[in-house]
Amino acid sequence: MVKESKFEPGSGMNVLRVCRISQSAANQRAGRAGRTEPGRCYRLYSECDFEFMPPHQEPEIRRVHLGVAVLRILALGIMNVQGFDFVDAPSAKAIDMAIRNLIQLGAITLKHDVFELTEEGRYLVKLGIEPRLGKLILNCFRYRLGREGLVLAAVMANASSIFCRVGNDEDKLKSDCLKVQFCHCNGDLFTLLSVYKEWECVPQDKRNKWCWENSINAKSMRRCHDTVLELEHCLKNELSVIIPSYWYWNPYVTTEHDKCLKKAILSSLAENVAMYSGYDQLGYEVALTGQHVQLHPSSSLLIFSQKPCWVVFGEILLISNQYLVCVTAFDFESLSTLCPPLLFDVSKMESRKLQVRVMTGFGSTLLKKFCGKANNSLRCLLSRIQETCEDERIGIEVNVDQNEILLFASSKDMEKAFHLVNDLLGNEQKWLRNECMEKCLYHGGAGVLPSVALFGAGAEIRHLELEKRCLSVDVHFSDVNAVDDKQLLMFLEKKASGGICAIHKFTGIGQDSEEWPKWGRITFLNPDAAKKAADLNGMDFNGSLLKVIPSRTTFGGDNKMFSFPAVRAKVYWPRRQSKGFAIVKCDVNDVESMLLDFFNLQIGGKPVRCEISRKNTAGVVIGGLDKELSEAEILDTLRTFTDRRILDFFLVRGDAVENPPCGSCEEALLREISPFMPKRNPHNNCCRVQVFSPEPKDAFMRALITFDGRLHLEAAKALERLEGKVLPGCLSWQKIKCQQVFHSSVSCPAPVYLVIKKELDSLLASFKRRKGAECSLDRNENGSYRVKITANATKTVAELRRPLEELMKGKSIEHASLNPVILQHLFSRDGIMLMKSLQRETETYILFDRHNHNVRIFGSLDKIAVAQQRLVQSLLTLHESKQLEIHLRGGVLPPDLMKVVVKQFGPDLQGLKEKVVEADFTLNTRRHIISVRGSKEMKQKVEEIVYDIARVSGHTAESVDR
Repeated sequence: MVKESKFEPGSGMNVLRVCRISQSAANQRAGRAGRTEPGRCYRLYSECDFEFMPPHQEPEIRRVHLGVAVLRILALGIMNVQGFDFVDAPSAKAIDMAIRNLIQLGAITLKHDVFELTEEGRYLVKLGIEPRLGKLILNCFRYRLGREGLVLAAVMANASSIFCRVGNDEDKLKSDCLKVQFCHCNGDLFTLLSVYKEWECVPQDKRNKWCWENSINAKSMRRCHDTVLELEHCLKNELSVIIPSYWYWNPYVTTEHDKCLKKAILSSLAENVAMYSGYDQLGYEVALTGQHVQLHPSSSLLIFSQKPCWVVFGEILLISNQYLVCVTAFDFESLSTLCPPLLFDVSKMESRKLQVRVMTGFGSTLLKKFCGKANNSLRCLLSRIQETCEDERIGIEVNVDQNEILLFASSKDMEKAFHLVNDLLGNEQKWLRNECMEKCLYHGGAGVLPSVALFGAGAEIRHLELEKRCLSVDVHFSDVNAVDDKQLLMFLEKKASGGICAIHKFTGIGQDSEEWPKWGRITFLNPDAAKKAADLNGMDFNGSLLKVIPSRTTFGGDNKMFSFPAVRAKVYWPRRQSKGFAIVKCDVNDVESMLLDFFNLQIGGKPVRCEISRKNTAGVVIGGLDKELSEAEILDTLRTFTDRRILDFFLVRGDAVENPPCGSCEEALLREISPFMPKRNPHNNCCRVQVFSPEPKDAFMRALITFDGRLHLEAAKALERLEGKVLPGCLSWQKIKCQQVFHSSVSCPAPVYLVIKKELDSLLASFKRRKGAECSLDRNENGSYRVKITANATKTVAELRRPLEELMKGKSIEHASLNPVILQHLFSRDGIMLMKSLQRETETYILFDRHNHNVRIFGSLDKIAVAQQRLVQSLLTLHESKQLEIHLRGGVLPPDLMKVVVKQFGPDLQGLKEKVVEADFTLNTRRHIISVRGSKEMKQKVEEIVYDIARVSGHTAESVDR
């Protein structure tokens, strides 16, 4: 791989891109192994990688800016540049871009539909260098800064290789500290100019040593010097200009020369202008393309903790992200002095700049609910605002610790975005005020219905339900991952015309999954609102189908989710009476044999008649059946009389009869189940019954009974009791049938699956030896994984679920030393790097719930133990080091404090070490902090020294936050 600079006509920018070398370049490099004697070349890539390389490097004329080529062609008198016979012709777009750039530089002009060289253009032809570098030199001469102009052109051509940043992390940190002493507040070109001036003052025989001591590339400096000499020679011979050997510009004193140099740089790079977007996450907006690019982390501007409003850059570096490099700040007023005028509308760009509005006065609890779990609600809100305002640049930042929200939007969209954020905050405040807990006050008795109360803050009873009306609804969504939680809640509350008082969001981790993914459960302040919400069942919401079902009675009454894996059982009973005949489907070749098997057949003590179906030759019609018999009773008898395979069987049923209301059926089912449930704690959430309203064509009433997984034995006895029962109000033929197969499932996110895969595979393999049970692993659409369990007994389901739950839920870290303040470090840059490092080294996955201050580790037990020990130790060490950090930016501190400290004490802070002998220090230039290795008393001494320097500089105010 190499870094290759390439001009992109589409964007008009020079892009430094990391790309593959060519096969010819690889072979040329291999040839170096035998330059002096026979050698061997070892390629550090596979043969397949070599085959994917391009055979040859792209011709240079297709990779570079064509400014020099176009200038020379026009100087030769060839007016039709597009028609010039190139050996390797560049694209027409590249030629057009070069012409546009030359016009912007004032090198050519269009007269009578023909391009002609200007006087400045003829000078640039004689210089024979890249036009923008030539323009830079000429402009500096106009400001009587000839020496500075030549050096600027030379260092700009070698900008990427002047500073050395190689070796291990410690070496790179040292290089960063050494660079600070040269950094200039006007940007990277001024910094490079400062480096060259310092280097030039060093005696020639000591320059290599000076470069080594200051982490400067000596070879690049010599190359810059040679370039300066060549340009001096060219100017003297071609333009009869003598370059002075002295400098006017002083890097340590701000004068008018700084402004002149910035104007000269701007006029030569006028197409590379960028404006600060107003939002750190977006960075700078490139004027010509509109793309948003960050400053490169090594930019000198970042040393001074400032984001200038307007900058001009040399090129865009494209690696994992895009970065502006060789950046220089300039004054906005300079844009109006450019000639020819700019190719973009400055006032339009200014109007697009994002403004920031700070919203305060919120509690941390409200802000946490506003953000939602893993900031999911915040992302959904931001997406909705961006879509409403048609601006993807809009941003929202929530600082829970400081109880504030930062809203970034353009001036025309700010009010609209503010109202959307404010509306959601208002709803969150309302939901927080209405928050209640549903509790059963009395479980009822013979003929007496249980009573349920909604308790609000201070144990205030917000609603007392004595008529057993439903207060909660279960919400299912066909696409759970696409739903905006807050938007859904506001939609339901508006349609239901009632207040929401409780929300139980379904997590999807370690819980049962259904055909319709369950979003969660919502409780309303009154039953009328819950009924209106249930009436929304089947309604379209944001392009997906909504399923809202009343949350029916729970034995024990408390509306909570089960604390242990649930076991579900489906029960059903007929709502249409049998007509006395049934259809048996089989293979067409088995019909005659089956008729013989069923000769003189009696079912339920009553003879029946059998004949071939007139509508389907692969079916047998059985008539004369007792209308009280169920499908299961008939089918059991048929299978005892034939060994032929029965493909399908169903009773022909008549019209539906009137059934008791769903609520009455639920009460009746609960009365049958209750004797088997534990009596030691009547408020336990033992089971839940839900009877579904039938569709007109349904032949059966259906119900779902959900048991706490710990009660699998009690559940089995209760279901055995229900089998064949007839509920009060039902007819004798409406016998209850319980399913013989039980289903359950456990889910986990993809990152968890990746670290438990080996243990999970081993666990599933052991389940295969279990009789009467099946397990399968599936990948869901959202990337998570689900284990489906099918068993013939509730006990088996519970036994299989238990180890799966333990594996997929991981281990919660509980340590006396890990208080919320220490855990918050996991959200810092160092904390995130720490977690990533531990996950990689221990092959585990670490999940930190910021709202609940809970850390869980997933993986095998031995790896979890190692990860836990290292995480606790590393967090405590990190916290201790954070206590010994001195910040050099922020608040009232001057922006150039770090450079002042480096200038006074040296890049290695040796002068500071002499003042505080007992301690050791490390300067982190990227984070603007001094790390103290010592005691808190030593840190306090260093703080006093550093902040005294800040006060002496005259930039800081009265107080400093320590």
